[in-house]
Amino acid sequence: MLLRHGGRVGREPVVRITEVVDKLPDDIGALRAPKDYDALSRHLAALLRGGHALKPRQARDTAWCLWGTAEEIAADPAALEPFLQQMRELKNKSATRALVLSYLVSFHEDRPGLSAVAAALQDLASVAGAPFDDLAERLRLFDVAEGPAMLGEAAVAERRSPRALLEVQRVQMELVLAGGFVEASTRRALERVAGDARLSPAERLDFVGRISLRPQTQTLLYLEHKSLVANALLLPFEAERPEKEHRDRILNFLVSVQGIGDPRTRSGNWVNMPRAREIAISWLTEQALRQFLDVVEAVNPNENWPYRRRFWEGMHGNGVISAAWVVLDSQGTREARRRFGRNTSFAEFETGGTQAGHAVLMLRIGTGVCVEWSFNGQCRFWNDHSREGAPQLFKDRYDAEFLRTGKRYAPVLEVRHMPHTGPNAWQHKVAQHITRITGIRFSPKDYM
Repeated sequence: MLLRHGGRVGREPVVRITEVVDKLPDDIGALRAPKDYDALSRHLAALLRGGHALKPRQARDTAWCLWGTAEEIAADPAALEPFLQQMRELKNKSATRALVLSYLVSFHEDRPGLSAVAAALQDLASVAGAPFDDLAERLRLFDVAEGPAMLGEAAVAERRSPRALLEVQRVQMELVLAGGFVEASTRRALERVAGDARLSPAERLDFVGRISLRPQTQTLLYLEHKSLVANALLLPFEAERPEKEHRDRILNFLVSVQGIGDPRTRSGNWVNMPRAREIAISWLTEQALRQFLDVVEAVNPNENWPYRRRFWEGMHGNGVISAAWVVLDSQGTREARRRFGRNTSFAEFETGGTQAGHAVLMLRIGTGVCVEWSFNGQCRFWNDHSREGAPQLFKDRYDAEFLRTGKRYAPVLEVRHMPHTGPNAWQHKVAQHITRITGIRFSPKDYM
């Protein structure tokens, strides 16, 4: 894992890697028996600095001591340069293939000596043989800058993961397929997708999921790719939203991925992707509004509901709702999961007594918070959402009575949803209060 992610590598990860390498057949650069690679790296580095010629097996050993051992040979030009010169002169297939695998496993752009190793491998591609000679020609495998970019581009073009493309070319070693070169190529593919608005939403979601997640899980292959994944799915829609069905699918995916989650309740996971977070919050606010309106209408249809829908959709369209959160009972929960996906986020009632199918829509509006109840419940406002005792959004569970009365901080306005028309309509009262706390004025045509 440390090798893959480019961190500082200690003794134990290297021992595990080399123990696996030891079991490989000679023709792909394996070693024969477990060894103390820390001691071996010191010995080989001393031989190289002293001008000694390496035997083929020593050259294979050196390939696995370039990075991550006590004496990182690649970090010392006095040892690395004679090693690479001897590799060019030896032209030993087994040693060359060991060097190829070490390069692919330990690849990270800022690794010491990586560019020099890549240059040597360009000269030795024909010695390494298939499939590496062909990959070097077609995908510039041994170019530190271009190699990952070309494999990433090929992945986007063919809608396959970099790992899958290498597997097709008979690169089967798991350490390589999960190694640094594949990580860098996957990163390039995600960056490419984030900047390409031509992919359809469905195709985008399918491809990003395929290259970023472990099979049959919601776990990222590379945790440091979380911002790349969110950006690839959201940034192309900065200017124009996809249809709500696609928005819901993308949100359902993101909130289910370990390490990403819902930006409203897992805000720390989104700190390095502010533009994506802003888009996600916008979509989630609109989704929460639909959760409330659609779910309540489904579980308790009545003739008064279109007036509520028109009002709150009008307020959302006017941009006054900065955040939204829904509280549902068990009946509403089932309906929300059916409509919006099993990973959709909302809260549930804890205590306080509610009717079957009851729901609450919590809205952040200006400096205040609004709690809108379903059925015949009232619409309530607290003018300071940050004040202690005011209802707070994005909790998992709520006491129903608290959402009616606050906690030592009573609502400043309570409005019954009658009548629906005329100069005394409830919509006018609520709109006037929203104007007071936001400074935004509305025409009745905006919400009636």
